[in-house]
Amino acid sequence: MGLVGIPAPPLFARRVLAVAWPVGAAALTGLAAPVIVAGAFHSFVDKRARLFRVSCLGVGLVWVDVRVLMECWRLSLKHPHGDSPTWEQDHEAVFLGALNRAMILAKRWAGFEVVLDGRMHFGTEGAPLIAFARHAGPGDSLALAWLLGHTAGRMPKIVLAEALRWDPTVDTLLTRMRSYFVPSRSGAGDDRVQGVRALAAGLDSDDVLLLFPEGQNFSPDRRRVLISRLRAAGQELRARHAISLWNTLPPKTRGVVASLEARPDADVMIVGHAGFGRLSSPGEIWAAIPFTDRPFLVQTRTYAAADVPDEPAAIEAWINDEWSAIDDWVTTVEGQS
Repeated sequence: MGLVGIPAPPLFARRVLAVAWPVGAAALTGLAAPVIVAGAFHSFVDKRARLFRVSCLGVGLVWVDVRVLMECWRLSLKHPHGDSPTWEQDHEAVFLGALNRAMILAKRWAGFEVVLDGRMHFGTEGAPLIAFARHAGPGDSLALAWLLGHTAGRMPKIVLAEALRWDPTVDTLLTRMRSYFVPSRSGAGDDRVQGVRALAAGLDSDDVLLLFPEGQNFSPDRRRVLISRLRAAGQELRARHAISLWNTLPPKTRGVVASLEARPDADVMIVGHAGFGRLSSPGEIWAAIPFTDRPFLVQTRTYAAADVPDEPAAIEAWINDEWSAIDDWVTTVEGQS
């Protein structure tokens, strides 16, 4: 089913989670302490020290998350009505700080490092940017948001599954930053594209809309299931396109079209990445830790607004071609056929 099929928690549960989470984090830390000690001793057997690394990283990320929630509480106490002229900017600073701390922890404990393949063009100064990114492997969403925020100097506005509201920090912070939580499939009558359109329309000149057109993380199993579904639905052309892609899922085009129609003045960045896409199960991720010999390699292509198609059919053909190019690049980099 994936995250897209999980509904958001009810409002009452969201409020309870926000209060209970710091207490829960303290309890988790207490439970993790003997695991960390055991992992330290086990590193004499496992030279990659995976148990020690993962447990330390997990505790560190939990407290990054809690710290962000407490920063949100501090801002709420300072401005109970959210009427500060710098309300959104204050939360954006909290977000960027949290991303930086998370990436430092990921590099220290898991050897996770972002490496650029070629020059990264940030788009036209004074114009918003829309980024369509491949979705695959552990941590790609955080890594790409960090890259756009710290390297490109663009504030990410993210489209993400509403199931992530079960994390009270994500729920609180990203709601205040005007991100869009896509309703689950169970949300009857929801126009899941309308929110994407509204988010794109509200972009400031230094923002970037980060959208993952595949809708879910790539895995070989998801690829096979999607091909079967497309064939069963009689969508033979889309099925053939999916068959031609070995490392990506075919992009869902409604959100792409909606965002480009809402902001025809926006430049567009296509973001591909390689190195982690085949790590789709806990066992595969565990075996690869630490990632010191496996950089998170990112390649981008940026198009001026005038060079991007503006008709729905042309946009669909264009994004499909871009995804085929990403797929070919990943195959070349990872040596897969």
